[in-house]
Amino acid sequence: MKKRQIFFAFAVICAAVLNSCAVTDYISKLFNKDKNVPPVEAPQEQKEGKQNNPEIQKPVEQKEKEPDNVVFARKLQELLNKGDLKGAIALYDDLPKKLQKDEDLQILLASLYISDGQYDKAIEVARKILEKNPDNVDALEIITIAARAKGNKAEYKAAANDLLAKYPDNAQANIMVGDEYLGNAKYKMALQSYAKALKTEPENYDAKYGYAVCSYYTDDVKTAKQISLELLEKEPDNDGAMSLLAKIYSEENKYAQAVELVTKAIEINPYNYNYYLELGLYQNARGQRKQAIAAWDKCIEIDSTYFLPFAYRAGCYDEMNDYENALYNYKKVIQTNPEYFYAYESAGVLEFHLGNYDSAREYFLTANKYYDNWCYKLLAAACYFKQGKTLDAKKLVQQTMKTLARDSTEYLLVRFFNDSFSRNAEVTLTQRIQKEDDSTKRGKMLFYLGLYYEINGFDELAKEYYTKVAKMQAPMFFEYRFAEWGVQK
Repeated sequence: MKKRQIFFAFAVICAAVLNSCAVTDYISKLFNKDKNVPPVEAPQEQKEGKQNNPEIQKPVEQKEKEPDNVVFARKLQELLNKGDLKGAIALYDDLPKKLQKDEDLQILLASLYISDGQYDKAIEVARKILEKNPDNVDALEIITIAARAKGNKAEYKAAANDLLAKYPDNAQANIMVGDEYLGNAKYKMALQSYAKALKTEPENYDAKYGYAVCSYYTDDVKTAKQISLELLEKEPDNDGAMSLLAKIYSEENKYAQAVELVTKAIEINPYNYNYYLELGLYQNARGQRKQAIAAWDKCIEIDSTYFLPFAYRAGCYDEMNDYENALYNYKKVIQTNPEYFYAYESAGVLEFHLGNYDSAREYFLTANKYYDNWCYKLLAAACYFKQGKTLDAKKLVQQTMKTLARDSTEYLLVRFFNDSFSRNAEVTLTQRIQKEDDSTKRGKMLFYLGLYYEINGFDELAKEYYTKVAKMQAPMFFEYRFAEWGVQK
């Protein structure tokens, strides 16, 4: 039997079995196994040249009986062509006695068990083979793949080590080790494993793909792109290579090509979560926000427990000024990933803008629990000020002051909210802010000066400061949005 290409993920194994790669090898072998069946002899009368005698009846043709192994393989092939894994496995219940010890056929049974998710049974079959033939590389591969697929790390590690100990150059074992390293973001070590696999099997698509992915993540984008293009030339339906190449095109600002590639990948693999996630990013970059949201909707349909598509959708709705849907998605981010403090920040900003000060304050204070920031506490105090709860506001301001160095500009700014208005204090604070070299820090503080004036009813003066902030180039602080809204009032 030819050495089968057993892929690193059981889902791919399933596809391989259903495409009958292993079965085809086996049937080919079987059909060439029994060619010594003697031909059916013609009757003696025919040999003696009496064929023309009308009284002699023409003999009935006798069909050559197919060997049991060929009959079994043919039935197996028919079931697999229909995608009937259960039926293919059940066929082994009637396996002829003389075929029950056929190693190749048992390896195929183990492969079928893996494809059907029956990993323990696959391992059981493989171990029986190893009892008689301890060096059977296919059986060792089966155990390694099945152990990994069922999530038993200890069993998988032991099996992989056993396989590599006996066959250090085994391509499949090195690919699986590479996949483990890749899954743990150990890209350089993964590269080494894929390189070993390629030394043994230079045209192994899985090893090439893994090498390309690791090249991408180690900033060797040129190699990643070259391998991806080569893979697609030889294997046009390689959706993994399409996705990787789409990533590279997106970094080259070729978003139309990226969208086209990842859309093709989805046609081939319509349940791949990451492809929809990527598609949404590329569409959003092209300004196709509704299409991007639809792609992320699909992500959530596949798996609603991961926070990222909710975060992307929230940002998209936010940019569209659809604050209701944006808030819904920020809340879903918090629900699925409570430690992602940016979601509390963003939800707080929108609630504040909409005048929902109780909710805004809670979001800012919760964000502060995850990332201590005087800005969150000052905005929470601003919510109290907006509600006319001056005592609560000043209590929070005073608590914030205690966390800041008394000679810092931040301290002077926060104190400005606490003390009675003083022209001297205002001049001193303004001068300190203007001297700040860090444009982000300076912009934030100008905003909070504007917020102080807004809270105290000096709307024109507040708008003056908000305008200064709004005119900044590429601001890198979330308060910038408040300034933009303040200018529009």
